[in-house]
Amino acid sequence: MKWAFIIDKDEFVRLSLNKILKKYGFYVEEIEDFSQLEKRKKEIERGMILADVEIDVLEKGFSLLKKWNNRFILMTPLVTDETTLRLKKMGIDRIIKKPVDPRLLKKVIREISFPDDAKAPSFRKGGEGSHFIQKGGDVT
Repeated sequence: MKWAFIIDKDEFVRLSLNKILKKYGFYVEEIEDFSQLEKRKKEIERGMILADVEIDVLEKGFSLLKKWNNRFILMTPLVTDETTLRLKKMGIDRIIKKPVDPRLLKKVIREISFPDDAKAPSFRKGGEGSHFIQKGGDVT
């Protein structure tokens, strides 16, 4: 089974994502900060991380993030060219503007490579593309 870890201060966002991700076939766990991820390495290897955290927090947790950046989706209410460039330098390519559009989230999840022995999320259609960065509602 695939895991999804959600880091977000907003309870409504966590509940909404929890519901969406469970519908997609994920085991979902809400965590408070990156330090809790270190204990969950096995599950992360079979899943992904969705987080709304400050860039400074990402930079502090860079060593952890570097290990899992291919399984990391950043959610943020503000996406600027400067922010995008800074995040790309950190290896973060999957950025979704909040509020999260479930259809875009599904598209982004399809791009994550999960281990063969983990059960795939249940999606109806396949998707193509590489990395997704949402700017003002557009996907690039």
